[in-house]
Amino acid sequence: MPRILLRYSLLVLFLATSASAQFFYFGRNKVQYTDFDWQVLKTEHFDIYYDRPMDDLARRGAFFAEESYKVLEQRFNHNVGARVPLIFYSSHLYFQQTNVTPGFLPEGVGGFTEFLKGRVVIPYDGSMADFKHVIRHELVHVFMFSKVNRVLVDHRIAADHMPPLWFTEGLAEYWSTEWDNQAEMVLRDATVSNYLVPLDDMDRIYGSFLMYKEGQQILDFAGKQYGEETVLRLIDNFWKSTSFEEVFRLTTGRDYKAFDAEWTYAMKKRYYPLLATADEPSGSSDELVNRGFNVKPVYFAAKGTRQVYFIGNHSGYTSVMRANLDRPKEPPAVVIEGEKTDEFETFHLFQSKLDISRDGILAFVTKSGENDALHLYDVFGDTLVRTYHFKDLVVLGSPTWSPDGGDIAFSAVDRKGDNDLYRWNRRTETLTRLTEDLYDDRDPAWSPDGASIVFSSDRTSFGAKGKYNLFTYTLASRQIDYLTYSEESCYSPSWSPDGKALLFTSDRGGARNIWMMKFDSLRATKEMRRLTAFTTAAFDPAWAETTAVFSAFEEFSFRLRTIGNVYAMYDSSHERRPLDFAVTARPWTASSLAGESESKPLRYEGEYSLDVAQSQISTDPVFGTNGGAFLALSDLLGNHQYYFLLYNTAQSSSELLSSFNLAISSISLQQRSNFAYGI
Repeated sequence: MPRILLRYSLLVLFLATSASAQFFYFGRNKVQYTDFDWQVLKTEHFDIYYDRPMDDLARRGAFFAEESYKVLEQRFNHNVGARVPLIFYSSHLYFQQTNVTPGFLPEGVGGFTEFLKGRVVIPYDGSMADFKHVIRHELVHVFMFSKVNRVLVDHRIAADHMPPLWFTEGLAEYWSTEWDNQAEMVLRDATVSNYLVPLDDMDRIYGSFLMYKEGQQILDFAGKQYGEETVLRLIDNFWKSTSFEEVFRLTTGRDYKAFDAEWTYAMKKRYYPLLATADEPSGSSDELVNRGFNVKPVYFAAKGTRQVYFIGNHSGYTSVMRANLDRPKEPPAVVIEGEKTDEFETFHLFQSKLDISRDGILAFVTKSGENDALHLYDVFGDTLVRTYHFKDLVVLGSPTWSPDGGDIAFSAVDRKGDNDLYRWNRRTETLTRLTEDLYDDRDPAWSPDGASIVFSSDRTSFGAKGKYNLFTYTLASRQIDYLTYSEESCYSPSWSPDGKALLFTSDRGGARNIWMMKFDSLRATKEMRRLTAFTTAAFDPAWAETTAVFSAFEEFSFRLRTIGNVYAMYDSSHERRPLDFAVTARPWTASSLAGESESKPLRYEGEYSLDVAQSQISTDPVFGTNGGAFLALSDLLGNHQYYFLLYNTAQSSSELLSSFNLAISSISLQQRSNFAYGI
């Protein structure tokens, strides 16, 4: 699948709407379902905390962290004095249980840095390239916070303010990753659709993904225009004014207004020429659903109607919805309402596709309790047929039916963090693991003849850079073969009903578009051809007879659109790529870092530190002088908290010793049942 939802820091809410229900799911309490067996890995600069089953993954994360430390030490011309605590989780569902922050963590949060105790908390999502990216992103925050404090203290200025969010998050992106196709998609659309936000109005998109990517692009432009050293000088000069705009002017020689004029003009020169060779999605495809977020369509013809089921969010709640392909102007109907019950607690918007069997059983995934659950829903009877929970599988993704309806294949993340392919037999209720390695396998699509499964994976030499290719898994022989092999990515394969063609998404050419390959009688293909040429992006294609239904990004929203007669488009396509490749390099391997590791579960004696310390004294002409102090302590993982309150209410000096009062409270948040006691 296209990696649509980026996960970075606590403030990342990708294309967030104003509806809080979209991010705070069923219930309001953060539940700790899992009994983690915490270990610690000590490296040169980090103390890494992790659950015991993810030992290998933690060591790979340690390698990335130490590698990033050396790079950032040079870029910031600074080193962090204290050891940095890193807390790793093997999945986003486990990450959402953390007590390091008391707040809820939405789907769009891919990690955060907590500055009170300097803790960095990061989940793994199956992609080693994303893991490396998020680790470096968060460590940029650690270095910048330390550097800014050093600059202010050296100039005898109170370290009580930070640069604006567009700069802190833009810098974290600028120094942690290359400019990618997802960033290109958003900036292209913002420029061509005329909603690019200038620096002097950046608060209007505060905390959004657009702000992150505009910040990254602004710093890239400033570095190229005024010299790469300019970016670091913005931090070195931070002491010169409490206004960051003034710091920006002193460093670059441009105030926000003058810089905006240069930058927005450069963006127009860069992206307006695209309109000569590419179209906006609305310019060369037909509208099906034009409101809200709409992804992962699947087609089903029943009782004389052509229907498209998809995951949509139109009201703040993500649900399964249905649109009529023959009446595209008719509002889509809600089939299964999500995020209001514990059964359908969270739909993973952008991450997991749907599939429907020939007899009308819809297969989809939601969070349900500690782990994800696989649901089967009868669209004729409008009833839930069955729900499956798999004890050792945490996150499920993209179920796909076998042609006879007896089996379902899907991707799943286990407690170690590995994302592999599985096969579930409904009749015998047995689970078979199809792949088992460190590679990120996802987007399975069962072939109409039942013999193989096509899937997307990073198991090539290009995978270390986050590139995905298509592969076939032959069920009889368990053999995996290359279907594509390139440094571009291919995702979301979808078989034609007759098994003679495959639709998929590829970012070849700098933007995600719909591509197609045809097979001969021997299941061989010679080339892939592009069907769409959009300025922004198209993804998640699904066959609707000879029509393709897909999701497209335009005007800051995800819409469902269609193109007709894909075979004619294939024949007339001018963008073709031969598939006569030769595999020239072995799949990538992950580096890991050994360290001094404690083999027993981490015990927290001595791990407590101060959160809050406050005292107050008051004097009253009637009641005299009284006062007190308050202290709060917690452990590094935030699971155990202690509160101490000492105060005195004496009204005369003779009552001083007898009027001391002491209150002590302890709160435990580690288990599902939280409890507190005090004296």
